[in-house]
Amino acid sequence: MRLGEELTRRFWLLLPAVYLLIVGAFFLYYHIVPGPEFYVVFLLIYAACMKWTRRFVKDWLPFVTLFVTYEAVYGFADKLGGIVHIKELAGVELQLFGTIPSLFLQQFFRNAALDYTGAFLYSLHFILPVAFGFILWRYSPKNYWSFIASLLICSYAALTTFLIFPSAPPWYGVNATRILLQVYSSLGVTASKTIFDYIDANPFAAFPSLHSAYPWLISLYALKIKGRRALPILLLPIGIWFSVVYLGEHYIVDVIGGVAYATGAFLFVEKVTPRLINHLNFTKDPEKISQSQ
Repeated sequence: MRLGEELTRRFWLLLPAVYLLIVGAFFLYYHIVPGPEFYVVFLLIYAACMKWTRRFVKDWLPFVTLFVTYEAVYGFADKLGGIVHIKELAGVELQLFGTIPSLFLQQFFRNAALDYTGAFLYSLHFILPVAFGFILWRYSPKNYWSFIASLLICSYAALTTFLIFPSAPPWYGVNATRILLQVYSSLGVTASKTIFDYIDANPFAAFPSLHSAYPWLISLYALKIKGRRALPILLLPIGIWFSVVYLGEHYIVDVIGGVAYATGAFLFVEKVTPRLINHLNFTKDPEKISQSQ
């Protein structure tokens, strides 16, 4: 390889690192946490360096458009919805457990290690689906499209719920300590996840918990693809479920709701959709219709 070609190759490979440095400096300056759109841009730059640009743009544009639209609407969903439900979820928790799990965990088990571990796991909310989606895109395209479809169905079903039933988290409804803010404050970081949240955050989107839904959906696809070899991945959703309750960000009911929404989206894409497609193909084929008669 000639010297000029080698220098050009190294320059292109440095671009993702330069982008990370610029974005990192921006978010450190404004003290916020980047959302999925910034990770996707990083992946786009990486794809360009690897000469996958056309395929990446074609395959990821629908996902990015719909997901960013979801984020934009999510930011003011609480203002479009009706009365915020503050006590209902707490009442269900009391009926199920005789106490509020967030308050119980914070009172008897709170320590610095759990605070920071929980905040770290909580912050993976947007990183995980983007990273997992990229892995599937590279190595299992068929499952990539199924995963993206499930992710979007789950997200928009949750968004519809936020509009119809805006609900308050434990830190608002039962005055649980919002540990996340304390951890972010100690690190000098604002508790914002995306630019949209920084502009106009929505505190009333507790049920269902998408923080619980996304890692569970990832686990379902990992188990589908790798079977028993993927069982260790279950530690991820379990850790996040514990963290969102411990941090006072969600009730256990919210977690159950998130798991239900993710499971429903997964089953719809993996079980119902293929049957619908097969049925449509069958009804469109005159020979199959005549044979069945």
